[in-house]
Amino acid sequence: MRPTFLAVAAMALFAALQGAGQPSHRGLLPPGLLPPHHHPPVPAPSQEPPADAVFDATNLGTPVVLDKSWRVGITSNPAAQRPDFDDSAWALRDATPSIADVPDAENPDNNDAAASHGPPMHPFAWFRLHVKLAPSHGPVSLLIELPVSHNTSMDFGTQATQSDVEVYANGRRIPPQGPHGDESSHYQAISRIYNLDLAPSDTSLTLVIRTLSLPFGLSAYTHFFATRNIRLGNPQDLGRSLELWSIHTLFERLPRLVNAILLAFLSIFLFALYFTQKGHIEYLWLALHELVQVPIGFIDLAGSTAYLDQLWFAAIILQLVLISAYLYFEFLIAFLALRRRWFITLLRFTAPIMAGVAPALLLVGHNHFIGVVVLLELLGSVLWITGWMLFCFITLIAATIKRNFEAGLLLLPLVLSMIGILEQVSSGMTDFGGRPYRSPLTLQAGPIPIHFASIADFVGLLAIVLIIFGRFLRIHRDQERASGELAAARNVQELMIPQEKLQTPGFEVDSVYNPATEVGGDFYHLDATPDGGLLVVIGDVAGKGLKAAMNVSMVMGALRRVSERSPAKILESLNRVLVGSESFTTCQAAWFGANGELVIANAGHLHPYLNSQEVGLPGGLPLGVLPEISYEEVRLYLHPGDRILLLSDGVVEARHGSGELFGFDRVHNLSNQSAFYIADAAKEFGQEDDITVLTIRRLAQAIAA
Repeated sequence: MRPTFLAVAAMALFAALQGAGQPSHRGLLPPGLLPPHHHPPVPAPSQEPPADAVFDATNLGTPVVLDKSWRVGITSNPAAQRPDFDDSAWALRDATPSIADVPDAENPDNNDAAASHGPPMHPFAWFRLHVKLAPSHGPVSLLIELPVSHNTSMDFGTQATQSDVEVYANGRRIPPQGPHGDESSHYQAISRIYNLDLAPSDTSLTLVIRTLSLPFGLSAYTHFFATRNIRLGNPQDLGRSLELWSIHTLFERLPRLVNAILLAFLSIFLFALYFTQKGHIEYLWLALHELVQVPIGFIDLAGSTAYLDQLWFAAIILQLVLISAYLYFEFLIAFLALRRRWFITLLRFTAPIMAGVAPALLLVGHNHFIGVVVLLELLGSVLWITGWMLFCFITLIAATIKRNFEAGLLLLPLVLSMIGILEQVSSGMTDFGGRPYRSPLTLQAGPIPIHFASIADFVGLLAIVLIIFGRFLRIHRDQERASGELAAARNVQELMIPQEKLQTPGFEVDSVYNPATEVGGDFYHLDATPDGGLLVVIGDVAGKGLKAAMNVSMVMGALRRVSERSPAKILESLNRVLVGSESFTTCQAAWFGANGELVIANAGHLHPYLNSQEVGLPGGLPLGVLPEISYEEVRLYLHPGDRILLLSDGVVEARHGSGELFGFDRVHNLSNQSAFYIADAAKEFGQEDDITVLTIRRLAQAIAA
């Protein structure tokens, strides 16, 4: 798994916990977050703010940036939202990336009054701006725009406070526009428009923005304007600006979305490889790993555009990341053919603890017990992921040291991804001066920023493609070499096994040989002697392919050198040749005399048929099993016209698609048919092994001879 998604998961988790911890009453901060403040008296309301504290927006032809004359105060007094609230004693600040700290301005009487209507309130940071509008102005709206790069960063603190902003216009709370504006605190912060709904006669606007009063850190209220551009103007003009912001946000996420699409195609290709190359379970694990990561980019986009609740966002992302990590773990085991060790067993049997992460997160806030369960789930998952990362790094490094080129390719994106996580953590952050920080590792391709984490993702994809391509070339070379060897073996086999009908005076011989693969393990040998006799040997080497073909070559070579005419002696001679070949061969040798005498010896082969009747033969061990074996001979007499049927077990073991075998009964019923008819019948029934059929019929003129 590319650990970039671990960074996305971490961001999702923080967003979920923040969303789950939202106060049930707007305007209330969870108790204990900040220490209570003492409240000095608030001055009595004044009639008009001084001229230097009024923002002139009378010439509102185009949107104006509200960057001057903000009154900033820290108080828990809810009256600070009213237009007649006296803020003359509050500090006057311009909207710079970092503003100077301001003293608290609390009123114990007002705080007590607020407390009588609900729980005690901790102080908030209030930003008040008095705006002068032109008479008969048109519709006026407010746009609070976040940096485009903000949503792709790991700036946790700012993410936690962005959705806690509330806007008031002349004392009225203004809900934001856009997706889920009525409950925006449960969704990730985005740039939003606030329709102020001012009457044309309203020439005075008191704009109030309230946020959490965090006194320090990157999300402190003193850095409030570092990540916000606040503009006032016509709703249509602001809408176009918001549209442009949405397009830039999509560009920010485009590399991640392209990566998700490529992952989908890669997973389909890996599934195809798995089903076409049986025995490579690593392709299945890798395909599942890539497939699980596909939706992460799209879910991240839905969460970052406030279309998916932060809690659901975190639950889904975390669960997919953890599942993906486990699948990558199984892939490495299969890919590197690792033996089962204690740490592999430990990771495998503790992995189920991660299955409860998503359900536990979705139940956050229901009761304290669920909170404990979530804590245990997250702790267990963190421990498992830590062990997983150690396992991945140590395993891949060890394999790379052993000169495993493929392991080195997998290690490279893993290292790059860890650098990418650090880049994501820093990207979009603000320094202590409040200035946005942009990672030097981020490249700009026109309007599309390419973060180092995305580069690591694409390197990971490229590494997998290179591994698959390398394996394909290696397998292709092996197949070509094997095909060449099989073709050579086939040529040798064709030279050794009769391809044309031999002249057998006194006997009519029909033979059919149908190998199941390019080279077969069946063989037969015919040798007509000057005295009118005929030697027939038929056999079947266990196994298929090149190894079986080589054993056939050994047998056929030995048969060409043998001078014996005794079937038993021939089998004993072949047995000595095949001992130690790590295989066994069933074989049957028969001597047909010119006078009708038939001598047969059998080494574990199928019994022959004489005129459709099976001939019982003594049992004998196959060739190559034990040295110095002797075989018994059976003597028969053939009248003119009698016919012997010899065949290999490929006929009997032909299997129909339903699983039914051709069987001995069908062989018995067809035993009076020609060799070609029997072989074709078995092949059509469902050939699975080599098929060899011989029929030898004694002719009448043999008596005269």
